[in-house]
Amino acid sequence: MKVRWTQDSLRLRITPSELGSVERGEPVETALTLGVESGWRVVLAVSPDEETTLTQAAATFRVALAPADLKRLLAPEAEGVYFQQEAAPGVRYYVEKDFPCVHPRAIETQEPPTDTFAAPEDFEARKGTTSGE
Repeated sequence: MKVRWTQDSLRLRITPSELGSVERGEPVETALTLGVESGWRVVLAVSPDEETTLTQAAATFRVALAPADLKRLLAPEAEGVYFQQEAAPGVRYYVEKDFPCVHPRAIETQEPPTDTFAAPEDFEARKGTTSGE
């Protein structure tokens, strides 16, 4: 799972195998450990409730997907599911399928290859690139 956050949003990008785990009821998590007692952890799981939620306890952020939202995410044509916290501070959060990158990554990133979803037909065009570039 890839995590990106800004001042007012949290974005999770998941692979096909991670989505399969969540579908089976197995939470998916990732962590960045900065030392013995510091770091962050993000957990994606199915909610026992009818509402998708984002919660935080200490340095752990948890996105609990309602069964209906998981079903929407599982649809082949779905690219993601998108939410907005109603209470202040009004954080936007979403879970998106991880598609292949449309531009080459710098070798210095040392990113390992991961499984990705097949990109939709218009994916490159929407990202501002064309196959001929």
